[in-house]
Amino acid sequence: MIARWVVAIAAAGLLSAAQAQELKTVRIGVVNLSTDVAFYIAEKRGYFKQEGLKADFIYFDSGAKMIAPLGSGALDAGGGATSAGLYNAVERGIELRIVADKGMSIDGYDYKALVVRKDLVDSGAIKSLGDLKGKKVAVVAKGAADESVLHQALLKGGLQDADIERLYVPFSQQIVALQNKGIDAAIAGEPDITQMVRAGIAVRFAGLSKFYPHEAAHVLYSGKFSQDRDTGVKFLKAYLRAVRDYDRALKDGKIAGPGAEEIIAMLGEMTGVKDLSIFRDAVPPYIDPNGALYMTALETDLAYYKQLGLIKNDLTLDRVIDRSFAQAAAAALGPSKKQD
Repeated sequence: MIARWVVAIAAAGLLSAAQAQELKTVRIGVVNLSTDVAFYIAEKRGYFKQEGLKADFIYFDSGAKMIAPLGSGALDAGGGATSAGLYNAVERGIELRIVADKGMSIDGYDYKALVVRKDLVDSGAIKSLGDLKGKKVAVVAKGAADESVLHQALLKGGLQDADIERLYVPFSQQIVALQNKGIDAAIAGEPDITQMVRAGIAVRFAGLSKFYPHEAAHVLYSGKFSQDRDTGVKFLKAYLRAVRDYDRALKDGKIAGPGAEEIIAMLGEMTGVKDLSIFRDAVPPYIDPNGALYMTALETDLAYYKQLGLIKNDLTLDRVIDRSFAQAAAAALGPSKKQD
């Protein structure tokens, strides 16, 4: 009898090992920002495993640095913002695809915003977007999507690019630059915005949805990974299940709905931020539950890069975007609406 139990346990162990070996590893580039949260939810809740996948997270300090490894196939998937650099990389022959939404600013969930120094608002020096004229306004980097965002803010205020002094300041340095009065305003993101407001350095002057609803982050596939259609769809099925969990935790412009505390804990673990109240107070990004891309913003941004001369060739979005993976994954899961 004992021998039978030993054989049974051994067989179970071999089966478990075989099942583990059958999981296909997907190398995912992350920057450990709030828009990466669905990747972590999908791993922690076993959604990737249920699709026969194992997530191997590889950290980068910026999404731009994922482009080369995505192009070479060293990364399978990743997440980041579009930029002139990304499109130029595609023009140079680097194969990658934008396949799904990973975070956007919409009404009620403006996790990105134009922030303005508090002293300028308190004094009345800046009351409207038109008052940015002659001011020093920062965006994260040259050729970044935030350049197009700032351009739209200026147009809304009746201004042109030449009416301001545009500076390039990484997100990590914007708080200090505002505090030292090196800049007057910036296109910033959460949780930095909440930290600026708490410190009395800046005010959330206008969320992006007030002048340019914008998709700031996307799921990217390497050209090689996009050729494995079955795995690509499975990956997004797991991802979208996680997105829908995340969306259900959103309430009244905060992470305050069902399951909120568990997701806030994941954000803390993922980002290394110890003070979880930051995530309770911050405005979170919204992520489309079907992975749908906001094509209007993508088209507007690309046209602006060309206007600036940052993209020389007549690249079209058809060369970069493949919405079929998200559409197939959403169809398999069943369609979902906002806050469903």
